[in-house]
Amino acid sequence: MATSPPSDRTEPREDGQPRRLRPAHLPGRPVRVARPPGPPGALLYAGLALHREPPAYFLRIAHRHPRLAHLRLGGEHVYVLSHPDLVHELLVTRGRDLRKGRTLERIRMLLGEGLLTSEGEWHRSQRRLVQPALQGDRLRAYAPVMVRAARDRAAGWRDGLQVDLAREMSALTVAVVGETLFGTDLRGRSAEVADALGELMDGFSRRMLPGADLLLSVPTRGRARLFAAVDRLDTLVRTMIAERRDRPRGPDLLSTLLDASAGAAGTGGGSDAGADGETDADAAVRDEVMTLLLAGHETTASALSWAWWLLDRNPEAAAWLHAEIDAVVTDPARLTYADLDRLPRTRAVLAEAMRLYPPSWILGRRTLVDVELDGWTLPAGSLCVTSQYALHRDPRFWAAPDAFAPARWIGSDGAFGEGVPGQPRAAYLPFGLGARICVGLGFAWTEGVLVLATLARRWAPQVPPGHRVRPQAAVTLRPSGGMPVVLRERSSGPGRRHREQGPDSLR
Repeated sequence: MATSPPSDRTEPREDGQPRRLRPAHLPGRPVRVARPPGPPGALLYAGLALHREPPAYFLRIAHRHPRLAHLRLGGEHVYVLSHPDLVHELLVTRGRDLRKGRTLERIRMLLGEGLLTSEGEWHRSQRRLVQPALQGDRLRAYAPVMVRAARDRAAGWRDGLQVDLAREMSALTVAVVGETLFGTDLRGRSAEVADALGELMDGFSRRMLPGADLLLSVPTRGRARLFAAVDRLDTLVRTMIAERRDRPRGPDLLSTLLDASAGAAGTGGGSDAGADGETDADAAVRDEVMTLLLAGHETTASALSWAWWLLDRNPEAAAWLHAEIDAVVTDPARLTYADLDRLPRTRAVLAEAMRLYPPSWILGRRTLVDVELDGWTLPAGSLCVTSQYALHRDPRFWAAPDAFAPARWIGSDGAFGEGVPGQPRAAYLPFGLGARICVGLGFAWTEGVLVLATLARRWAPQVPPGHRVRPQAAVTLRPSGGMPVVLRERSSGPGRRHREQGPDSLR
């Protein structure tokens, strides 16, 4: 990882943060650092407000400090960026002067050195290795798997059945990741894996925010459940890797990772075994699979869960979507990658769901050098944070920011637009921005559109009256406590039910 030497006015602490800035010729006299204004209140109050309702807290900061704010959390200086221009400048223009924030350091304790948590040259080499499996022709090949997984999952649905739709979407996307990326059939274990991943997300909920380091070190029941979930996933992943290693290699990503691991061992790199017999190369495969299992399923599962909820609350938007799906998806079993361009409204529904409830709702970076931003100097080691939740609901950049209005994404030609006209470039970033933008965004879009189109052709889940669905700010923004719904079959014509053939009839 490339780093710049510290300023001669910076006295770094062991964790890489500056203590105070001082002139080199007066080493004993600390100098007050000028910082932008921030939320009023004591340090404890700010911490409590943040941990009580994290997304709304950043929305309030953006309202009072519309560009850049400073606050103290967990004993460190935090800079909150609330304007897209500053976010773009930091993540794109100054991207090489940053590393991931403390949140990802905490995730590293659980997931290891995967693509989500690694830095520098190791991250770049892993990204180059993983990227081809998530682009172009590979997505085209994955499309039938995604459609089949959706149909298989819905094969057990019945009109009037009550299910946790968030759990259903998680199990579905776990099955997709297993077959497409790992060459492994996880359908029989998808619910079990989804539950363990859900426990990991729940356990990590309040432990990912600035100032939350203590929560990971205090021996509580929540901490015990968190690490128990990690152990369960670790066992599953190691078993899956061992089984895949014993079979012929295929075009899946796990085969690519195993080949790279074997190559590293053959050249002497990563061949030193630890006390448990695991080499560095083995650990690298484990870390990457663990990361891809979490990130590869959670983003789409979260977006789909919120899309279903928003459609249930907005019947006009649901009818607008169904008109497209009924015209395009005449036979869900034949839905292919080529149909994506014929489903602009379906994609718009997902885009709008991710605007209101972005899976990646907060993004943090730590400065490696002093950074000039908006007329202020952010010292090396500063934590910079932006909240996609706040950016996506800012009335400066969005008309009717709290409304579910998927039509805003459709141009005058009826096609889906990558952005809304007149918006700053970084006003919408559900997958991040810059060199660390989500490597799987094409995979997520493809899966989300195909799964929603497949299932919405027949189903319109309903949230029970009076049930309040609230977002939980974990690694992603997911429904707290799941999303209980009553499954309802759609009416697909006057006075009749549409009933497509189930997967069993195709065998």
